[in-house]
Order: sequence, then C-alpha cells, then structure tokens
Amino acid sequence: RAVPELDDEFAKDMGEFESLEGLRNRVRQDLEHEMRHEVERDTRADLLRQLTTRVTFDVPATLVDREIDRRVEEFVRRLIEQQIDPMKTNINWEEFRERQRDAAIDAVKGALVLDEVARREHVEVSEAEVDAEVGRYAERTGRTAAAVRARLEKESGLARLYSGLRREKSVDFLLGRATVIQEG
Repeated sequence: RAVPELDDEFAKDMGEFESLEGLRNRVRQDLEHEMRHEVERDTRADLLRQLTTRVTFDVPATLVDREIDRRVEEFVRRLIEQQIDPMKTNINWEEFRERQRDAAIDAVKGALVLDEVARREHVEVSEAEVDAEVGRYAERTGRTAAAVRARLEKESGLARLYSGLRREKSVDFLLGRATVIQEG
C-alpha cells in the first residue's frame, strides 16, 4: 500500500490548507473542540445522574411508559433513516421495550427534577429562543422555519420543544452553581 508523505502537498490535497502546519493546527483545534464538548456532555450526564438519585418516590408508570414509547419510536425512526424495515428485523419488541425501562425511569426522574428546578427558580424560555431552535432545526433538515413550526404545531411538538429548552436552561442554571471536581 502506498502511504502519502506528510508534507505541504498532502495538506493542500486535503482542502483549504496551505501547509502541513495549517492542517496540523486544524486537526488539533478540531480534537480540542471535540474534547471540550465531550467533557461538557459527561458533566451534564453526571449532574443528571446525581439529581436522579435524589428522587425518592416511585415515578408514575404512565410517564415511564410514555418515555419507553418515545425511545422505541426514536429507534424505529433511526432504522427507517438507514432504510431498514423495522418489521423485517429480528427484534423482540417486548424485550426491547423492557430493556429500555431503567433508562426511561432515570430520564423521567431527571425531567421531573429539572421541571421542579425550573419552577422554583422561575426558569423560562422566550419565544425568541423557541424561534431560534426551530430555525436551527430547519437549517439542519433543509426545510423552512415556517414548515418546521407548522409540523411541530400539528404534532403538539412546540410544547415538547419548550419543555426541552426549559430543562436545558435548568441544567445550565445548576451547572452555573455547581462545584465541578475533575477526577484523575
């Protein structure tokens, strides 16, 4: 196999780079950016895990079932996006649903805690923030913001979008007041 030499010509072949040093800097920046996002995701996940341990009551079964339904629907949507017919897969759907139960319980606990934080701390989401999120989704999917909003309104998705944004703001609120201890 012929491996190209790492030089300025290789960097130019990779695109917008004038030199190997430019390519290296870009790769370094991309890796650092991804590492920061990974640390942020892990910190948010750790915060939610700690919050869910503080829920001492049984969460309503209907909310758990709704979360399991959402997870199954999302999985089916991903299969369809990959052009896989969910009905022709060898998946035991009842078993799959049951395997989602623990994660669904944790998700419901997290949502309940974040909703309570939002209530107590008066965390609100503005119409401009909802519009911005609709715009970002429209851009990612190649649709107009009006078409995305119309579909969300038809499927009662604006309320879910609002709740999701409010919970994200609640996590940001908590992280802004948390003491984060780096391990290692």
